[in-house]
Order: sequence, then C-alpha cells, then structure tokens
Amino acid sequence: MQTEAPVSEQAAVAVELRAIGKRFPGVVALDRVDMQLRRGEVHALLGENGAGKSTLVKILTGVQPADEGELELDGQPTRFATPHDAQSRGISFVPQDVLTAGELSIGRNILLGRERFATRLGALSRAEREVVQAALARIGADFPPDVPARLLSVPQLRLAQLARALMSSGDVLVLDEPTAVLSEHESTRLLERLRALRDEGKAIVYVTHRLSEVMELADRVTILRDGRRVGCFERVAITRDEIIALMAKDEAADGAPRAVHRTRRRSERPPALEVSQLSAGTTVRDVSFVARPGEITGIAGVQGSGHGRLLQAIAGVQMVERGTAAVDGRTLRPGSVRDAFKHGLMLVPADRRGAGIVGPMSVRENLMLSGRMDPRARAAGLRWPRRERALASRQIERLSIRTRSPETATSTLSGGNQQKVVIARALESRPEVLLVEEPTQGIDVHAKREIWGLLSDLVSDGACLVVASSEFEELLEFADSIHVMCLGRMVATLDGATATYREILSHALD
Repeated sequence: MQTEAPVSEQAAVAVELRAIGKRFPGVVALDRVDMQLRRGEVHALLGENGAGKSTLVKILTGVQPADEGELELDGQPTRFATPHDAQSRGISFVPQDVLTAGELSIGRNILLGRERFATRLGALSRAEREVVQAALARIGADFPPDVPARLLSVPQLRLAQLARALMSSGDVLVLDEPTAVLSEHESTRLLERLRALRDEGKAIVYVTHRLSEVMELADRVTILRDGRRVGCFERVAITRDEIIALMAKDEAADGAPRAVHRTRRRSERPPALEVSQLSAGTTVRDVSFVARPGEITGIAGVQGSGHGRLLQAIAGVQMVERGTAAVDGRTLRPGSVRDAFKHGLMLVPADRRGAGIVGPMSVRENLMLSGRMDPRARAAGLRWPRRERALASRQIERLSIRTRSPETATSTLSGGNQQKVVIARALESRPEVLLVEEPTQGIDVHAKREIWGLLSDLVSDGACLVVASSEFEELLEFADSIHVMCLGRMVATLDGATATYREILSHALD
C-alpha cells in the first residue's frame, strides 16, 4: 500500500478542512476528518454508504455546520451559515438529485435566483438567452434554453445543473455522482469538460462510485470509512484494488477479509419470480434472475447501479422496453402495477414518505389502503371502522409499531415506524412475491433489526422476498443469494453464505 500523498508547497490551496467532526443522535458521522482542495485539480472523495461523504460535502457547501474543526477558504478561517453563503464565497454545488420547476423553461431554471431586478417570469430576454446559451455551450449541452424543463430527459437536466453551477465565478466546484444518470457518451463528454475546467484552475471535488472515472480523471483521492479518513493519495500512486480494500468494511486489522458464515435457506420449490432479459431505459439492461419461495434474494448495488429501478420495473412502476417478468409462470403485463398486484407481487418503495405512506392520514387509514384487505373490513362494499381499528391494532401489535393509537397521523411517526406501516400493509395483502427497495434506509440500528426480523418471518412462512439494497452488510447477514448490479447490468451472482463485503464491493464499483 502506498503512503499518503505529500502536500505540495507550490500548490495553491483553495479550501482546507481540518479535524472536522459531526455527530447526530447515536451516530458519529465524521470523526476529525482532514481534506485539502487545491486549485487546478480534481479531488475524488470516495467511500461506501455511511462513510461520511455526504455529511462532509454538506459542511463544505454550507448545508450543515460542523460540530468541531476548522474550514479555511484561501487561507482565511471561515464558516458558512447557508448554502447561499457558500455560493457567494465561490463554492458551487451540483447535487445528485435533479430538481427543476417543470413548467418553466430550462433557461429560466438555470437563472433562478440570479435574475436582475426587473425580469419576466416566462420568456427570456435576449441578454438572458445569450447568458444561458454560453453556459450550456460551456458544458457541451445542445438543447435550446427556451424548452420547458419537463420536456427534457434526466441527463439533459443534469447538464443544465452543471451549466448553472458554472455560471458562478468561484473556483470550487463540488459534484455529487455527476454521471449517475448519464449515458457512456454523455459521461465521456462531461469528463472532457471537467478536465478543461481543471486546466482553467478550478478545484473540483468529485464524489462518485465509478472507480473507472476516478482512475481516469482524478489527481488525488481521499477515502472515508465509517466517518474517518483512511487516506489521501495521489491517484497514480494507488491501484483500484487498494482503493476497494480501504473502502471495504470487512477488513480486519491484519487485512484479512471477514465472511459471514451461516446456514443458507435452500428451497426445492420452483421459482416464484422469473425475470428474463429485462431492460428499462439506461438504468436496467438485459437483467435475468430467478427468486424462489422461502428464500431471500438480494440485489446489491451502489447509487446509480439500477438495483432499485430493477424492482420498480418488475412491479410495473417503471416502463419496460423489452424482456419479461413472471410470477409462478404467469407473465406480468409490462408497466402495469395493477397486473403485478393481481398476480400477487407487491413493491415496498425506498421513498416511504413520498410513495409508501400518505402522511396526513392515520396509521389505520394507511394500513387499510391495501386492495387485498381482510374482507371483514370491506363487507357489503362498505367500510367498517370498528373492524378496521381491530385489524390495525392487530398489525400494530404484531409489528411493534410505536404509535399512540391507530388514529395517529403517520407523518408523526419515526422513520422506522413509518417503514413498519408500509411493510404491515404489504403483509396484510399476503403477497406471493414481495419486492423491498432499501428497507432500512434512514432508520436507526434497533429499527433495522426489527425490520429484518419481520422480513425473515415472512420468508419463513414461505413467501418469496427480493431485497434491493446498498447496505451490503445486511445482505451478507440475511440474503441466501446476492446478485450484484453495476451500471444497470447484473455482473455477479454470489452465495449469501460465503460472500464477503469486499467481493460485493469489487463487483459493484465500475
């Protein structure tokens, strides 16, 4: 293993973070992390989920304050109160999520917050159009500034985000998974633009899971693991395998990998779910696998791998271009949630607040949303509130949902208890195949164990469970087989009883 990169005395330092610490209830997100950004370099920030990358970026861009440590900008101690404060001091941020005002033109979206005193909400003035066109040309985008944002593809919107960031006069550009939604051709063009910006003297922070881009583009690499910095290296002085070894959580002190050994569930029954050559846009490409009743099938992937979109395509939420999914030999109609549900397949989405629950509605009302509810609560085509409360109380007790009463608004529950409500509704529907996307995302450790206990009980009763997750440790502990996705394709199939964290990570990273 190479030693850490030496600090160049001649390099112009744009930003320096020293001993940055950040804590949340029960979690140390960052533990005395150092990072230095130089002008004229691309600095890759790497680490697995939960390593602390997002928290460090939020501190750098003014989204969150640090609890301890120092931040220097051009050698001067500073502290950003807001993202606007950071932007005004020369730090531009392009987040992973693409957010726009769909009814406004993309040019108006790019100029939001940068308008002059007198401006029209609709059409761009000649001067505004020239400014936007110059920004789009700089990033290599070829769509007109007057087109409504809702008509553009996600990759085009990402390019517009980058164009907006480059309109700032600052020297620091922070990019979070910038190529996650781009095609290979678009990614190549973006990397070319970033090289040009580096040559102009920009300091670029590049957060990504795509190691091929890191090895091609980065000048230096900082690696985080469990909130700590484990090294900063010149990119030419470290190999891909060494990066993976430093990122992986299954490394013992002596460097030997730790495997999770346990008895694997083995079902002799025919597959409950068969997926064949399924493709959905650029996020899912020619994926095939089978899942059996009485087993947990894991789909592992990092952000942008397509593991969550695969489950959405199977469940009919995402449109399918080609390929099939079948439950018990019956082919599902592509793009039809109703047909999937009719055949006994249900999806628990990752976005529980936006797609899993109706926040203002009570726990009881959310549990009763299932179309396969116990007929006693829907007798004679009517709703029977007393019976609904009895069914809701049964599920609340069964899943240990912490709520004052079945009539409590679901939005007031903790993330873990909201997830239990979504799972309880799925269990009440008695699915033959349950697809669960990121089941423990954003919930505490205790709630995670409870959720996995519930899912394991479901499998013990003979259900077929498919879990898409970026929490590899959880898949290692619970899954019987693990399929690994990378850039929309399934690249490996591992035995859940003998796979290691490093093995999954090596396949998951491009």
